[in-house]
Order: sequence, then C-alpha cells, then structure tokens
Amino acid sequence: MKNCLRCLRRIGAALCVTAMLITSVSALSVEDALSLLEDRYVNEIPAAAYEAETLDELFALIGDPYTYYMTAEEYQAFLDSVEGNDSVTGIGAGINYTENGILIASILSGGGAEDAGLVPGDLIIAVEGVSCVPADESHRVMIVGEEGTYVNLTVQHEDGSVEDYSIERRFIEIHNTNTTLDNGVGYIDCDSFGTETGTYFKEGITTYDDDAHIWVVDLRSNSGGVTTSAIESLGTFVGSGPLLYFRDRSGDYYYNVCFDDPITESPAIVLTNLYSASASEVFAAGIRDMGAGISVGTRTYGKGVAQTVLDSDNTPEYFDGDALKVTVYRFYSPTGNTTDKIGVIPTLLVDAAHTAEVAELLCAEEPSEPDGYLMLHLAGWNFYIDLEQAQAEHSEALKVLISALAPDAAVYLGSNDSWVPITTAMATTLCDAGEYSRFFTDLAYSDYAAEINTLAAYGILRGDGDGTFDAEDTLTRAELCAMLSQALDVTTSAEGYFTDVSSQRWYAGAVNTMASMGLVNGVGDGTFNPNGTMTQEEFITIMGRLAAFLNFNAYEYANSLSQEDLAADERYAGLSSWARTGASMLTEMMIDGEDNPINLLYDDLSAIDPEAPITREQAAATLCNLLKTMGFIVY
Repeated sequence: MKNCLRCLRRIGAALCVTAMLITSVSALSVEDALSLLEDRYVNEIPAAAYEAETLDELFALIGDPYTYYMTAEEYQAFLDSVEGNDSVTGIGAGINYTENGILIASILSGGGAEDAGLVPGDLIIAVEGVSCVPADESHRVMIVGEEGTYVNLTVQHEDGSVEDYSIERRFIEIHNTNTTLDNGVGYIDCDSFGTETGTYFKEGITTYDDDAHIWVVDLRSNSGGVTTSAIESLGTFVGSGPLLYFRDRSGDYYYNVCFDDPITESPAIVLTNLYSASASEVFAAGIRDMGAGISVGTRTYGKGVAQTVLDSDNTPEYFDGDALKVTVYRFYSPTGNTTDKIGVIPTLLVDAAHTAEVAELLCAEEPSEPDGYLMLHLAGWNFYIDLEQAQAEHSEALKVLISALAPDAAVYLGSNDSWVPITTAMATTLCDAGEYSRFFTDLAYSDYAAEINTLAAYGILRGDGDGTFDAEDTLTRAELCAMLSQALDVTTSAEGYFTDVSSQRWYAGAVNTMASMGLVNGVGDGTFNPNGTMTQEEFITIMGRLAAFLNFNAYEYANSLSQEDLAADERYAGLSSWARTGASMLTEMMIDGEDNPINLLYDDLSAIDPEAPITREQAAATLCNLLKTMGFIVY
C-alpha cells in the first residue's frame, strides 16, 4: 500500500548550490549583511541578531555554521579549495564541523594525517593554538596551506585523551570512487561525490552488472560533495524523475531531476555511518524512498540544508572580492522527507564495527534449495543468509544482524524445500542472539509492544537503562523532549529559552533544542514546566509540528488548513483551538492507496480525552506510526 499526502506541491526549476568560510576584517556592513539575510536566509533571524555590532557577533547570534562572511583573501582560498578534478592540498582528511570541534570523518591515503596516526572520530579542537570549539569553515583556512608546510593541531581522541600534532600539508590525488566485482557482488567504494562521480558510477555498473546479483555502495565517511553528482549516481539505480527538492524562505520549491534510465535492476546495500553527510544522505535517502535497496550501518550525519555564495559576480552592489555564504534552502528526498537533523535511519541499524560484515551476510545469491538458509524480506527485496556458514564464520555479526530486525520484520526459514515464516523472536533463538536483543522486557501486557520495540530496534527508545520501558507511566514535558531529541538524533548546546530550565538539568539540551526548532513552547511567563505532565492535546500539537518539520508535504498541508473550517468540524470540537491543526495532520493528512485516511495516533481521536496525560506507550506508538508511515523507518 503506497501512502501519499493530501496536498499540492509547488515546484519550480532546478538549481545548483555551492559552499564555504567566515570573518574578521570586512567591507560588508552589519546592516547590509542583515538585508541580504532577510532576503535569502532560510530560517527566521533571531531578534538578538539585530543588536549585533560586528559581523562576528551577527553570525554567532545567527548560530548557523554554514552561514558566514568571507574576506577577499578568505574567499580566494575557498575558491582555490573547491574541488576541480579529484585533488587537494592539505592534511589529508575529510572533515565535518561540530560544536565540539572539527570532526575527522575520513583519512585519505598518503596524507599527513595518516602518517600522524589520526583516525575517523578524532576531534581537532585547536589550530595553531586557536580554539576550534565550536567549529566552522573559517578554521579550515588555518589548516590548508602550501604543500610541504606544517600545521600544528590539538586533537581530542574518542577516549577523551588530547595530543598535539605537527602535520605536513601534502598534495593528494583523490580517486573518490572505485568499483570492483567479487563473487557476484558489485562493490562501489565512494569517498566523496566529486564532479565525475556520476560518470564513475555509470562506468562501474555498466562494466560489471551482467555478473553482479547485488551491489554494495559504501558511503561510510563520505561527507558529501557535488549534489548533482549524487543525483546522477542515484539515477543509476532508480532511473529518471525528480530526486531532490529544495524549499527557500518564501516557501517556493525547486527540484533536481535525473533524465536517464536505471543501469541496473539489482538491489543496492548502502553502507553508512555518522560521517555520511549531505550528498551521501541525498543518495541514501533516494535509495530508501525509491525502493531500490536497503541501508546498513549507523544513522547518517543529518545535514539537510543547502547554501549559495553571494559575491561580486551575482551581487556586485555589495561585494568587491569578498563574499557571503548563506543557507538558502532546505532539501528533501523524493518523497518529501528531510535529512536535516534526523539524517537517514538505516534499514538495519548496526554498529560501525559490524557494518561491513553484516552487509556481507546479506550478499548470498538465492539458493536453489532453501534448506539451511534464512530469508529476510526487507524494503521489498529478498536477502539470503547461509546459516551454517554464518554461524561458523560470522557468528557475532549474525547476532548483531538479527538484533537489528524490527519485531514484525518478515523472516523466513528454509525447511523441507520451502520458505516457512518465523517471528523475529524465533530467529533470535535460532541464532542465539538473545544477549544482543534491544527489545524491552516489560511489555507483555502492552497493546503497543510492537511499536515500542520497533523504536528500540532503531535506537530511538532506550528505556530506563535496565531493559524496561515502564509503558504505562505518564510522560513529563521534559521526557517528551528527550524522546524527540533521541528520535531526531540531535541535542545542541542551545540555552536560555526558559527560566526554569537550568543548564545543569539532564533535560536542558533536549528541551532547548526542541524549543529552538519550534516544536515546543513554554507555558507562559518565560517558563516551560519541565516536570509537568504532558497532556494529550499538547502531545498531538507537538507531533503535528514534528510532521511538518520532517516532510514538506506535511508542511504544506498544515499551511493549507483553515482555522475556521477546523473550528466547524465536530471531530475536533473537544480540542483547544491550537490543537486542531495537529489533530487533522495526525488523522487526515496521510492517505492509503484507496484514498482512505491513515490514523497516526495510538487510538481513534474520538476516544482520546484531550486534557488527560499522555503515557509513554501512547507517545511511542504514535511516534512509531508517524516515522513508519512517512517513510523514515522502512523495513
């Protein structure tokens, strides 16, 4: 059954987006910068930004690491660093910018970082003694430089230890995409999406597809690159159509289209990790949305915004050699889902140490005789596991794989020359994977055990840390924020939203993050009442806002609703006026293939008391329904 949304899509023409750096000495005034941001910046500008006296202060208050000013010197350095043809001069590392420093996402062979012993997951916290916390692209200027020179870095390792390094800058040839074939498995190792990556995908698949029954696309530590190349690469698996949408601050939509037919009909297994970002997420989300395969690994980085650079070529009245990079679009997958914050949730969420081995287990050809095999039907494709071989050679990876299955995943055991359906619990016993199970132990009497354990399988619920969930307990306002923060995989250091949310409290990051995203409000007089019980209609309102954040069709649906019509609709008569939009979104917005509305709530709206407290199981069931129906969780 294919779900869709009741709304019209306003789409315009395709466009190309660029990126990179920040400020010190500037020709651009704060007033001019604000004027440009008011016209183009995708988010609302914080009121405090209008009090800024310098560009440094302005962009600190904006709080967007992708939006900043570049002096003429910095802009030239940026232009020099933009990929031309798979080569770079630097320390030899792929990086991401975080609030805790410059995160090393990948290490390039032959670079100074490799020789120094740096590894993915290390954090650069200072360059030449200057702090990089929080990090932005201005710090990159300090790292790059002339070939043969050295840069001094302070690095924090994942175990918390800190070391200083002097690393040589080198010129490195980057071969960002390589394709091989082994025993019927095509393997595409893609380190970044460069200008020629789409061509590399086409050439590799064309060369080996006749002999490949499955493809593995390794995007681990691929931090992105050229968006159009990601679309071209994606098209080799999914074919023609709009594969990426953009929305600007005015609410206008644009799209990128692939015009070619798919080259292969075989499924893709996309490997991801935390450092798979931006264009990598475009590719992984497209495979998910278009039903072209599955993904295995950890959740991706969560960059769902795109930037443009304003300079003397396109805005000559403001710039003379200098430039301003601005986040101007949110981007969305083929079905309208964002990757911002939430990233791409893999079909099988497994730890980084077992990702490759789990994928290997799924690469067997369909056996001529099913006896001794497991068959997993995931995202519309069948994957086969030779149990004897798996238990002998990959026993731990097999247990990790089984523990990643949702409770209602489609699992079959080959027996007597036929495929016999078995439960995930039976598969867990068969593979001796009980110790790896993520399911909660106290859900025997919960009507929502399947939904709760599905979220547990995907790392969205963690319970009380002792294997229990306490399903019937009510949910406080702070606890709901924590649940949503886990679902979106985001907690920032944002603070100052509410006077009764101390930065020292366990929930502070989650509450302030949800407030900064516009998902939650206070209760008046500047307070949030974090320990207060969340009511049903408050929960419904917040979930409606979450849906609008996650999907642009839901966003348009919410904006199309008439408050007058909602007030006249007897289905919402018992709700406060501010809760009716959310109620409509959760009960009427999604429709099935026969044009029937899909209820995302845990129960019929008519059976819910708006002022009653929401319980943990009710909240989890609704969240699971939303993420599955909108296509964020697919299995």
